[in-house]
Amino acid sequence: MLMMTDDRDRLTNLGELAAVLAHEMKNPMNSIIINLETLRNTISELTGSNETPLSTKSKKYLDVIEGEVKRLDKVLRGFLDFANPPQSTKVRFKLNPIIKLMADFMGEEFKQKGIQVELNLEQDLPAIHGSADQFKQALLNLMLNGLQASPLSGGSVKISTRKLDKTIQLSISDTGQGIDPLIMKRIFDPYFTTKIRGSGLGLTVVKRFAKDHGGDIKVDSQPGKGATFHLEIPLLSD
Repeated sequence: MLMMTDDRDRLTNLGELAAVLAHEMKNPMNSIIINLETLRNTISELTGSNETPLSTKSKKYLDVIEGEVKRLDKVLRGFLDFANPPQSTKVRFKLNPIIKLMADFMGEEFKQKGIQVELNLEQDLPAIHGSADQFKQALLNLMLNGLQASPLSGGSVKISTRKLDKTIQLSISDTGQGIDPLIMKRIFDPYFTTKIRGSGLGLTVVKRFAKDHGGDIKVDSQPGKGATFHLEIPLLSD
């Protein structure tokens, strides 16, 4: 109970900090975007239709700056969404139809990277009670994690479901290099990431979904043999 209270207090503090950050950074970031566009227009007016190596180089730098500003805005929005998640209506729903929908939605991205998606879904799974939207986000994060971990052109991500005694288990396995045992305990921590452009919130969101629904998230991994994440969600009470 003390740990849960500490987590809530930490999230409350994060929410307050996020609100301050959003307020303090929103106007400067908007100003940067506006001035970048003004600079682009100025360069175009000065050069007209006669592009020069200098103008081309300048526009390239402006594109880089704009890209980094947008990335910063994405990080900030992720911070806000994590610290102050929107309230979602909990309803009765089944996992398998959503999994099939998300596998189809992500199919093209997996195909482009040469990674196969395999579904092994137990038929006639009972429904659970919870937020379907939050489940979609948790599932998407786990699928992206598997996609990013698996080797290109030859890797695979396996998604399976099954009914256990009192829960439904969703398992997602990848064929990546596995998780270093030294960082295993930290992978669900907010803002911890080993990826160059990772936000460090994907698995944290999955863990929060599990806890908010009375479930749990576990991982099995060995170096060089990939990783499997097991998300367990309680069955509806009779």
